[in-house]
Amino acid sequence: MTGRLLTARQVAGQLGVSPATVLRWVRQGDLAAIRLPSGALRFPETALDDWLAARATPGRGAPSTTPGAANGTLTSLVPSTTDDEE
Repeated sequence: MTGRLLTARQVAGQLGVSPATVLRWVRQGDLAAIRLPSGALRFPETALDDWLAARATPGRGAPSTTPGAANGTLTSLVPSTTDDEE
């Protein structure tokens, strides 16, 4: 096995949840973990990445770029007002 092993606290910090939530996911069988001889749980970073990818919502996430973003010009998403509209 290669890659880093993360603690429940590190996984929780990356996902923005509490360590108790991470441990609950393990108990429910939703998230795989490795139990060390000491009894501590560890999470392979690559397995966590795969777990997240499998649960990603298709078609959501980062907004698409606006026209002109590639050449450095951004278009406003808020319509501009004219003097007579104020």
